[in-house]
Amino acid sequence: MDTAHGSAAADLNRSALCREIREYSLFQGIGQVLLQLQGLMPSLSEEQLYERLEFHANPSLAFPGSDIERLHFVEDADGLRARLQLNLGALMGSGSPLPAFYSEQALSDGEQGRTTRDFLDLFNHRLHRLLLPIWRKYRYHARFREGARDELSARLFSLIGLGDSSLRQAPELNWKRLLPYLGLLSLKVHSATLIEAVLRYYLEQPELQLEQCLERAVVIPPEQRAHLGRASAQLGETAVLGVQVRDRGGKFRLHLLELDWEAFHSFLPGGSRYAAVRALLNFTLRDQLDYDLRLHLRRDALRQWRLEAVSPCRLGWTTWLGLGRAKGQVTLACHR
Repeated sequence: MDTAHGSAAADLNRSALCREIREYSLFQGIGQVLLQLQGLMPSLSEEQLYERLEFHANPSLAFPGSDIERLHFVEDADGLRARLQLNLGALMGSGSPLPAFYSEQALSDGEQGRTTRDFLDLFNHRLHRLLLPIWRKYRYHARFREGARDELSARLFSLIGLGDSSLRQAPELNWKRLLPYLGLLSLKVHSATLIEAVLRYYLEQPELQLEQCLERAVVIPPEQRAHLGRASAQLGETAVLGVQVRDRGGKFRLHLLELDWEAFHSFLPGGSRYAAVRALLNFTLRDQLDYDLRLHLRRDALRQWRLEAVSPCRLGWTTWLGLGRAKGQVTLACHR
């Protein structure tokens, strides 16, 4: 039996949520009630809070004007609970599948004897408890939790090998921003177009271009170099003079274009986004490729360097002798 209403229940029953509950749809109303309970009992999990909801059916035979007829908070020996009287999907009321006799009998129950109503509400409560999980099952936005800590997000991260939450603790990247591209990132082959799209979205940098097949000089390992008197190479086929060979299959260059002064500095070593772009490239690359970052400062963002105590220009990065001939470009060599 319920105890007398405490101050918390009495205050909640006078709240705006109780007065305006009819304006919400079923799932919106349940969400608002759960938020109200969570604010009062933050130590409880979502499932434990959901256990504190009691669902009852409205026995009225009138046409329902809302999904939720009434909200009432009570305090019993187990703590605060919320009672919602619903107008849909019940064994009594205007939408009941049972003969009208049962609804009429439940409607005629007085305050001293609610046998029929209480008996049918045993089944109504179990039925209504299933509605929210069913509705959420295929609605990712309803299941998503802050920081992508929900179960469905963890399963989606498993597509790219990050199902374990400890693997997503790297501070360089905000992993939840990759959720829209998990399907593409799960592919075995990552094209330049795919990498461009992921970088453009994550960095919020529309002016971005990936230059492929960049020429580089590769050092030949000592044991593979051609030597006179050794059968280490075939003349005209695999013999190479020198200790280096030119290669165009192992390096690319990422161009970040039209950067303003602040964005340009954020991508420099020590900047706020330098570690992020490095970590994201290392994560998206399937092959062991070298790459460069080339930063392009907008022409109207160039600043004149002056020899003074405090200067916004950084020596070697944003310092040019004469703006007329300054290109406003910096190339950062990166190696995996």
